[in-house]
Amino acid sequence: MTTLARPLGELWKFRELIALLVSRDLKVRYKRSVLGMGWTLLSPLLQMLVYTLVFKTIMRVDVPQFPVFLLAGFLPWTLISVSLTGAAHCLLNNQGLIRKVAVPQMVYPLAVVASKLVDLLLSLVPLAIIAAALGRPPGLSWLGLFPSLVLVTLFSSGLALLFSSLTVFYRDMRHLIDILIQVWFYVTPVIYPVSYLEKLPYRSLRWILAANPATPIVRCFQLSLYEGRLPGASVLGPAALATALVLGLGVLVFTSREAEHIHHF
Repeated sequence: MTTLARPLGELWKFRELIALLVSRDLKVRYKRSVLGMGWTLLSPLLQMLVYTLVFKTIMRVDVPQFPVFLLAGFLPWTLISVSLTGAAHCLLNNQGLIRKVAVPQMVYPLAVVASKLVDLLLSLVPLAIIAAALGRPPGLSWLGLFPSLVLVTLFSSGLALLFSSLTVFYRDMRHLIDILIQVWFYVTPVIYPVSYLEKLPYRSLRWILAANPATPIVRCFQLSLYEGRLPGASVLGPAALATALVLGLGVLVFTSREAEHIHHF
């Protein structure tokens, strides 16, 4: 508890700085853009159209209301993936500030996660509209979003802390992350139902894929937003365990190596 209490206390002191970094990221990202924040809504919709064309129309994936199914898993997956890739460079990109301003370094990767979380929250609006249009309107099951959002944010924060620190010491990590994200995406049931994994002919492969920590988190969203059911203990339990392990590892690695970062910039 002491390992977590100290960084959490420091983060609370610098919460205004995190908010400032999030605001700066959003402004810079959409500066001089015609649609501005509209891209936050449009981007997942365009990707949804492409994936629907490929997997529903061409590959004939048998999933009713496929756009709703896809977005329900794609939005949390996007938070995980862009938090990881964005945070991997954040310490190196802010090394000038880190040398001059004495603040906990973890504010930088966590600000990246917070910025991407804003995108996810805004993207829920078009998802709700599409779900209603396709006959799956938001209902009580959407209350499952609250624990799901907490879990995916903490999970993404753990990854952001872990890989932002590792990238300082191992610069090749940025290239490995790009490959890791691509492989991880296709073994996570985002574009196909989780039942497809259970039908794989090789038991060892099923066990390996079942250990994917992103699967229970994505399933929490799919259950709430697509299947119209609140996620039960059989899904929330593994999701909470995966989140605790990833967050604990991220905090442990980051705090133990934080003082050495400045010597490797």
